[in-house]
Amino acid sequence: MTGRKKLKLINRPHPEPVEGRGRLLGISAALLTALFASPALAQDRPPPPLELRLADVGRFAAFVDIGGIAWTGRTARLRVLQVAEDGFTAGTEAFWGGWRYEVLDCDARTIAHAGFASIRAGGKEGPVSGDQRPATAIPAGGADDAVAKVVCDGWRPFAAVPVAASVEEAIKIGRPLIATGAEP
Repeated sequence: MTGRKKLKLINRPHPEPVEGRGRLLGISAALLTALFASPALAQDRPPPPLELRLADVGRFAAFVDIGGIAWTGRTARLRVLQVAEDGFTAGTEAFWGGWRYEVLDCDARTIAHAGFASIRAGGKEGPVSGDQRPATAIPAGGADDAVAKVVCDGWRPFAAVPVAASVEEAIKIGRPLIATGAEP
């Protein structure tokens, strides 16, 4: 033997919790959770940058918010920035356009319009109005068809047109294209 004592391990039950023990840790965890989940902190974070890809030009220029697409299988929930021509007004108010909210079923080739939020000149948005409508077949050749091809098939009809990173950029890109009647 080397002169060391052998320790005998005894299997003892865990001690009962003592009143108040761990209270500070519990309060700290609750405080941290409330702090990180607070709306004040959420407002300090800038929104993720937009990735607005041009899908169609007609009466409006339609930009798909690529970064905002939410997929469930082959069904996509998304929004489309609809840029209006320069000088567009409704009543006496000037508008840049608005966000169309859509649900696309890529396999069935249907679209369900799920609301609209106008964007006034200067950038003030909303609110979203309108309920989700029933899905309908996407007619060939229109703006909805172009949006579906971009989202479902990865089509890039205006490859030479840069992807806009803001609503303002999309307005600057889209309005001249509406005026000239650009084609893909």
